[in-house]
Amino acid sequence: MSEQKYPTLAEIKASHGPKVEYERYLLASRFVFRPPSFPAIWLLVRLGVSGELASWFSGLSALLGFVCFLWPSRPLLWQGLGFLMLFNFFDCLDGGIARITDRRNSYGRFLDEAMGWADMLFWLLLGVVVWRSPQLRHTGDSLGLLPGLWLTVGALCFFLSVYAAYLERTFDQTLRAGWEKLRAAHGVAPTATPVVGKNWPEVLARSLAHNLRVRETHYLLLVPAFAFGLADAFLVFMTCFYALTVLTLAIVYCRRGRKVKTGELAMR
Repeated sequence: MSEQKYPTLAEIKASHGPKVEYERYLLASRFVFRPPSFPAIWLLVRLGVSGELASWFSGLSALLGFVCFLWPSRPLLWQGLGFLMLFNFFDCLDGGIARITDRRNSYGRFLDEAMGWADMLFWLLLGVVVWRSPQLRHTGDSLGLLPGLWLTVGALCFFLSVYAAYLERTFDQTLRAGWEKLRAAHGVAPTATPVVGKNWPEVLARSLAHNLRVRETHYLLLVPAFAFGLADAFLVFMTCFYALTVLTLAIVYCRRGRKVKTGELAMR
């Protein structure tokens, strides 16, 4: 019987190659969560942990984080944040394990997407935490704001973040093919990333927006927000950011949609 061959650390890093370009400007992922994921994958593969099991671990970590934040007597803030960090870390592992073991499959992709419930509910959860915890509010009660207002702000941020992702997915499903075909007809070749060929101010703006839309950035920003009682300011800032994102996406996609429509009508 031949001895089972396990991947080396170098092979694990090499298998991550296709995602390097995506994470190039994602600072939290590239410098905080991704480096320790390689030795973690090395160990978990040897322990027989599959990508699907890692996805279940990520979902369980998110659930425990939510439980800590919603603890009846008082929110367990740092414990909850720790579990959310673990949730994001396991999410870095499931795909890596599947790639290096050559066991990528539709069920694994389904599980990875299904665990996104934690991302959908995160801002609503933060609204509840700010509502329950006056020490996390920079405004306190001095402005005469009802504490229940933060439930509304959290719900609004929740809706806007989900709707922004919905707009992008809808564009991809209904207009993306027509838009790329139209660009190709005008001699515009597709690029590896949206920032290729852009000037540095636009690269910086796009990179900042991209970082602000990923969970690992949110979790790291919660550390100073909790430590200095600025969770309300953070929640308001992100609500405004997502409102601007939704508005921008709606304008850009509608403009592209009209151009696609004009092109389709011209071909009839």
